[in-house]
Amino acid sequence: MNRSLLALMLLAVGCGGSGSTACPALAAANFGVTVVDASSGQRICDATVSATETSSGSSMALTPFGGSSDCTYSGGFYERAGTFSISVQKSGYVTATQSGVVVTKGVCNVSTVPLTIRLSK
Repeated sequence: MNRSLLALMLLAVGCGGSGSTACPALAAANFGVTVVDASSGQRICDATVSATETSSGSSMALTPFGGSSDCTYSGGFYERAGTFSISVQKSGYVTATQSGVVVTKGVCNVSTVPLTIRLSK
């Protein structure tokens, strides 16, 4: 059996050490960001959303997921706990930044942080 398959099987069986916790074999996104118009409350699905890790200054783009009905921006530094800032830009709106977003590590994966960021014109 190759090492990659064995590692995947071990991750799926459990990551709590005792094998009593079933963990998903997928990496968890750090963020689930909903961007809305501050006046109307309508979701904005074509903004530019990025996450920056405070300690390293590394930045990553978040991508919309779920199409126009949901369009939650997700991704980021998969499985990396830490403190981040989220920046949202859209033409015609004032750029919004939320600092001090803390991502923690759970038993198996990081705990995805849900955020709603309101953009004003």
